[in-house]
Amino acid sequence: MEERGLPIVRELARVARGGEAPGVKLEGALEILFGAYGESDPEFSGLLLTGWTRAREDKQHRLTMAWLREQSRLSLREILAEGVARGAFRSDLDADACAAIILGAAEGCLLQAPSHGGPVPPARIVGALLALAAPAPPCVAG
Repeated sequence: MEERGLPIVRELARVARGGEAPGVKLEGALEILFGAYGESDPEFSGLLLTGWTRAREDKQHRLTMAWLREQSRLSLREILAEGVARGAFRSDLDADACAAIILGAAEGCLLQAPSHGGPVPPARIVGALLALAAPAPPCVAG
């Protein structure tokens, strides 16, 4: 599990620490995450799904899975918090909750992958998540 999950975690952390604008970072992070979870090969999807099942019985495996998940969530949270602070995202965005929602949506794609996709492709989910974080357009007084 670490062999396949660690590169994803590292890449998310690299994007979070990068010098791009928060919106660009978020889009890049979502592409990485949903590319891995939503469009990966069935072997990887199965590995993640069985990993969480195995984690119920195996403490070391549980710690590994939880660490991989938490590191991904923290990278997303860092990007979102920076975006809020810089005015790139909605000012009332809860970075912690939104990061958890994004990760949950990506994990939901794992369930769709074995059944050859679901009703909403990962790319559309990414677009919806980006739209939720975006600040509302300014009101024009008429």
